[in-house]
Amino acid sequence: MSSDPEDPTPWQQRVLDNLWLLLAVSIVVPSVLYLGWGLWELAELPTWGQ
Repeated sequence: MSSDPEDPTPWQQRVLDNLWLLLAVSIVVPSVLYLGWGLWELAELPTWGQ
């Protein structure tokens, strides 16, 4: 990434061009969502006493 003030590339494009960031996001986001979904399902399970 260039910090040249004349660089016309917007910061959003530079972020989306970063393959390592995209790889990390593609692993972290589904992991967090599935973990949250699983914990939600466990919390909603009926218990013996109720």
